[in-house]
Amino acid sequence: MSIITISRGCFSHGKEVAEKTAEILNYKVLSRETIIEEANQLYNVPEKELIQSIHYAPSVLERLTRGREKYLSYIQAVLLQHAKNDNMIYHGHGSHILLPDISHVLNVRIIADFSDRIEFMQQSKKISDKEAIKHINEEDTIRARWAHYLYKIDITDPKYYDVTVNIKRMNIKEASELICHAAKKETFQATSQSRQAVIDLALSTRVKASIESFCRADLIKVAVKANNGHVNIRAVTHDIRKTSATNPNTEDYLKEKIKQEVSDEISAAISEIPDIKNVIYEVDPPSYV
Repeated sequence: MSIITISRGCFSHGKEVAEKTAEILNYKVLSRETIIEEANQLYNVPEKELIQSIHYAPSVLERLTRGREKYLSYIQAVLLQHAKNDNMIYHGHGSHILLPDISHVLNVRIIADFSDRIEFMQQSKKISDKEAIKHINEEDTIRARWAHYLYKIDITDPKYYDVTVNIKRMNIKEASELICHAAKKETFQATSQSRQAVIDLALSTRVKASIESFCRADLIKVAVKANNGHVNIRAVTHDIRKTSATNPNTEDYLKEKIKQEVSDEISAAISEIPDIKNVIYEVDPPSYV
């Protein structure tokens, strides 16, 4: 039992390989579109924002407000709920990044010759050679910028994948059979420890997503760690500008008041999440500047 992620450039037959591999292994196959639709329903955010978060590098404003990271946390939370069941294939941009540090995840990169990608796009979209080249070049650039800004990686670097499959000389079935062979290796079989790692990551990500969708704008950073149902939450709040009327007693009172209000909001945000045994809050009170 394992999890397979399939990353690829656009029009590299990643979807077709994923679906054929799932058919052979009798695995559930999930696409980016499926996960985005579920995140839209669960967190009540526009699909457009979710799509942009997993596709484009953040704008200047989003870098200041961390808006793009918030929407990504919704997508990751939904994906990890599926990952708890193993026997799953997820294909989509950045798929291997969203399931980090889990030993029974097999990360696959599908590559295809540029000329083959152009031909495939022309056939699929009924467009000219020039239009296909322009679209693929732009899409490759956009995806590279996204991965570089958010994760500081080159998404095409083979070191981030367990298997790289060049479909130049293989058809879809042969490429899928190669992936199936790797997935059955002992290295990628789930263990009690790796399953717990998925459960912990799923819980921490869901807690973080719930906090970011519910809580006040005072929060500028939230870090969550889960271990067998025990959740540690650290929240950092915005600084407060000091005025001439501010005195030490007022500062201390406001710090404690904000600290308590943030803890109460977080508690309310995660109150309906199952599997939480207890929570430790670490709220950094605001500093006066």
